Amino acid sequence: MKNRLLLTGMLLAAIAAGTQSSSAGEPTNTVTIVNDITNSTTWFNTNVYLMNGFIHVLAPAELTIQPGTIIKGLSAGNITSGESASALFVTAGAKIHAIGTPAKPIIFTTEFDDTTVAGDMGIYDRGLWGGVVVFGKAVLNTCSDTTGNGSSPKYDVFEGLPDNLINGQRVYRSATAASPSSPTKS
Repeated sequence: MKNRLLLTGMLLAAIAAGTQSSSAGEPTNTVTIVNDITNSTTWFNTNVYLMNGFIHVLAPAELTIQPGTIIKGLSAGNITSGESASALFVTAGAKIHAIGTPAKPIIFTTEFDDTTVAGDMGIYDRGLWGGVVVFGKAVLNTCSDTTGNGSSPKYDVFEGLPDNLINGQRVYRSATAASPSSPTKS
């Protein structure tokens, strides 16, 4: 009888603990994104989205991301699509609608980040995924350095991030500091 009560108590405690962690933690539904987005799409906060390689939002598609949605990039070692990083590229003419709130932020992070544990990633845990790149149609009249001014089209590096060449366009990402002699391909 004692064993049954102990077993029942342990089972109830496990169920209660599981309920608490799933309601306060990350959603249990995982959606792996492998293909480019060609039609207007909504990413819901009931899912965790895993980006497997380069994901392009192609014009005229629109990507809407609900407040509270978690998007994680796979690291180079876990990508099956052949790319060197996971990143979201919003191409010229495409749109992204992503407005989080203080209570429900939209989180872009690495697959290794447990978003339910504050501080589980250290300050030096960088370069674990590619980032978010938004291409526009703006033309630069001048750049902050001679290298960008001498290129056609002109480009500039913002926020001190390294620049890489992707299909003739300069983009900025934090995954790797590839040299100009080894450009990243999309």
